[in-house]
Amino acid sequence: MGDARAYPGATVDLDAELCRVEDVLKAREMFPQGWYSGGGWHFRGIDLPGDATALTGMLPLTLSVAEPVGSDLPERAAGVLPAASWGQIAWMALSWPAVPELDLGPEHARTGVQACFNSDANHEPAAGYTVYAHVHPFAGERAQHLARQIGHDVVGPGEHGW
Repeated sequence: MGDARAYPGATVDLDAELCRVEDVLKAREMFPQGWYSGGGWHFRGIDLPGDATALTGMLPLTLSVAEPVGSDLPERAAGVLPAASWGQIAWMALSWPAVPELDLGPEHARTGVQACFNSDANHEPAAGYTVYAHVHPFAGERAQHLARQIGHDVVGPGEHGW
């Protein structure tokens, strides 16, 4: 995440919709404390039924996990996201440092990075993935600066987000 700093209590969040029993069972092994919900159901992973027939009747289930920034959640998420019909991982409550050469002070509000897989930020279907850098509204130069830090440019107009 480059020069971003995390506030105390900052989290990295994973959300993924799982449509197959085998994917739910794999996710439960990786995220036993995660929340699984859908169709009126809401369980911690450790409390999910292990029976394939029972799970089939609950699909699709959305997995939600939040851990402190710095945990290995992003690495573990890589085991779940490829099988998800949609998913996202988001780093929340970051702090963007000052960029004096662009006359930008530090930014502490509405900051974060969100990577969406097989969907846009609203969980609408989309091919591939998109990375969103959350910056204060009207701070397009900060978004462009952040993109350049990883050798890319901003693609598309700014959108209302968090």
